[in-house]
Amino acid sequence: MKTLDRLIVWMVGAFVLTAAFAAIFVTAQQIERQGADDAGTRLAAEVAASLQGGGEPRVSTHEDLGSSLEPFYIVYDSSDRPRFGTGYLHGSLATVPPGVLHAAALAPNRVTWQPQPGLRFATTSIRSGSETVLAGQSLAPSEARTDRLMLLLALGWFVCVIGLAAGAAVHLLLGSRRSANHEPRR
Repeated sequence: MKTLDRLIVWMVGAFVLTAAFAAIFVTAQQIERQGADDAGTRLAAEVAASLQGGGEPRVSTHEDLGSSLEPFYIVYDSSDRPRFGTGYLHGSLATVPPGVLHAAALAPNRVTWQPQPGLRFATTSIRSGSETVLAGQSLAPSEARTDRLMLLLALGWFVCVIGLAAGAAVHLLLGSRRSANHEPRR
């Protein structure tokens, strides 16, 4: 067996290993991101149900979206103006692009909203009569967990590739010694 032929087996192994680690990361990242929608979806549904029942939810807090990790909600009128809620940015109720609210007319709309660099939120918009409820939560904790996961997977991948490279080197050295000694192959 030629050296290149022996090396190809190990290169395929490295490719498969890399693909497996990438698939693990993408799957875990997507699970984490979709899980970040849970609090906003639950809160939006509760507020929308309250509005449908003819009431208005009590606004007991003002969450500063620039620093808070707490879930928030904002109720928008039919003209996409914020009426009331708990999500404040720069001292006033936050506004999202109108397309986010319009998409909720057909079905609940889940999007990642980035009002400014460094602030990202998992949001859910639900139509309630002529109003739209948007609720969400900061993605900072979720993204921090994803970053740690990527670091751990990269470390695991590196260790595995080093082990694979060591195995390939041993395999190549033993193969070249066997050829040098003219030992018959079994």
